[in-house]
Amino acid sequence: MIIWCSLHTHVTLFGQDTNWYSFKGTANLTINYSNSPGDKVWSIFTIKIFPDQEVRLSDTIPSGSGSRQYLLPVSLPQKVILTTSGKALTLLLTPGSALICNLDFRDITRTTFHAADSLALINEYLMKKDFSAGKSFKMRRANAVHTAANLQEFSASMNALYLEELQFFKKNIGRLPKWYQMHEYWDNRYADATERMNAILQRQHSQKDKESLPHKYYGFLDSLEINNQAAKSCASYYYFLYEFFNKRMNGNDLANGTKSSFIDYQIQQGSKELSSGASDLFKAFIIQLTFNHYKREVATEYVKKHDDIFSNSVWEAELDAYFKSKITRAERGKIPPNFVLADLKDSLTWLRSLKGNVIVLSFWFAGCKPCIEEFPGENALTEKFRGKPVKIVSVCVNTSEAVWRKSSERFGLKTINLWANPQWEKTIIEKYDLAVFPKYVLIDRDYKIADIHAERPSQGLEAQINSLLTK
Repeated sequence: MIIWCSLHTHVTLFGQDTNWYSFKGTANLTINYSNSPGDKVWSIFTIKIFPDQEVRLSDTIPSGSGSRQYLLPVSLPQKVILTTSGKALTLLLTPGSALICNLDFRDITRTTFHAADSLALINEYLMKKDFSAGKSFKMRRANAVHTAANLQEFSASMNALYLEELQFFKKNIGRLPKWYQMHEYWDNRYADATERMNAILQRQHSQKDKESLPHKYYGFLDSLEINNQAAKSCASYYYFLYEFFNKRMNGNDLANGTKSSFIDYQIQQGSKELSSGASDLFKAFIIQLTFNHYKREVATEYVKKHDDIFSNSVWEAELDAYFKSKITRAERGKIPPNFVLADLKDSLTWLRSLKGNVIVLSFWFAGCKPCIEEFPGENALTEKFRGKPVKIVSVCVNTSEAVWRKSSERFGLKTINLWANPQWEKTIIEKYDLAVFPKYVLIDRDYKIADIHAERPSQGLEAQINSLLTK
């Protein structure tokens, strides 16, 4: 049986003042690289939980040595995943911070860090943890979900991983700043608990027969605090609260034969169980989740009817701004957000100048393998619809101009081939909600968006184009 211990260290918590959450915070990440063979690509992924902002960047790295700089949205201590050469580095940034990574492609496990504050020590620790057993703890936990023969075996694997991670933490705790000691401890605890709760649903989807829960499977919840000010700045805490309250709601409905409203129940629990700061962020997170993954009108109407949701009005103001920003984004039936971009001959193309045609927007970036796999299909469609009112437009983002030109030449794109320069790139990514690549958007001859998530050329795009031509 595992012992769920607490950390009895007196620490000063990160950001536990009136400005503990930085809504518009950013951090600078500089990566100095050396010994690149010239065919390397690295990707960067991070997500801010509220207002949600997901960043997925990919860069093709030329041979030799050089440097790349990125400005990332960061509102709390936030993890950033840097992946290259088949390995992933977990980095940590804080609002207003600047971190320099010195990466040698001959061995990225020997990456060094520099920062004006304690971030260098923290990131050295995270790198050691990622490679302490060949694979990161996160990857090993994810593998356990699918490889365990049953939930009993899965629970045992998770217990072993938790103890191993705790031992690594204890061994290295002396070199970590005081605020991060508490942050890392609770971040691990809540991430572990969330993974265990999620595993039940994941295994239900992959198993033919429903598994019964082992005796005391949820024992890991017994010593986890629900109202935990020490975890206030851990993103994993809010994901845990969502899963925990969901579990509680389902259990309550099952016992009483009821069907609770998700948003009502979650926000009631947050109001009842949590202290003001964490409560405000959690409720904003739940309303945002409802807006994005259920029905927008349910979220917006809830806020209108409940003007006392938040203890601090700034959260309601941020939600309102978030709702408005989404309204201006590309949606089915709306006029597509315009852009003005240059082609390979430096001629400018206005999107609205193509009005009257069926328009296919193909968003891609250099180094995106699925994007490259669709290029022959895009070229074939360009030829097939030549002379007809159809325009296929490739828009390259997250890529330098030189690499875009080189990739365009290499793959022989026959589409209207455009590059999103830095002045347009952020707007295009936001307006077209670019998180997965390649992404295809269909615009009809009336210049209205017909499909914000159209099929790929290899999966039925031609039929969608033909359908719009016959309308």
